[in-house]
Amino acid sequence: MDALTSTTVWWACTDCGIDVELAGVDGGVAVPCPDCTGDMTEQWRWDAAA
Repeated sequence: MDALTSTTVWWACTDCGIDVELAGVDGGVAVPCPDCTGDMTEQWRWDAAA
């Protein structure tokens, strides 16, 4: 990952309710939950320090 362009996102699962910090993705891409079959929703987004 390029440190100048990488984005970190805090995600929450709509089905089981877990929260997880993962790399950001471009819009329109579904992020699957690592614990169940639900989809994650973006909560917060921030860029990595340069």
